[in-house]
Amino acid sequence: MSGQVGMDHDGTVPEGTIAQLDLALDNVRRNLVAAGLDMKDLVKLTFYIVGDVDTDERRRVVAAKLGDHRPCMTLLFVSSLANPALKVEIDALASRAA
Repeated sequence: MSGQVGMDHDGTVPEGTIAQLDLALDNVRRNLVAAGLDMKDLVKLTFYIVGDVDTDERRRVVAAKLGDHRPCMTLLFVSSLANPALKVEIDALASRAA
């Protein structure tokens, strides 16, 4: 799935990058659940982040959402996203073992 951002179902976007990251990962999880998958089915995550982010906080949020599961991950810092309010976007690849 692509384009998972830190936007709530009502269109609300938190100001902080960490809050958006947390919400974007929740949105990834919701999409996985809708497809009959879960976070352990993630194979790769690509994070697009605008501006500075506290590395320790970023790691804490990602670890809290993924638990012991560690898919391949790429982090890219970008100058902007489609909407100026957005600070985080996540692309996710998941696969269920046959």
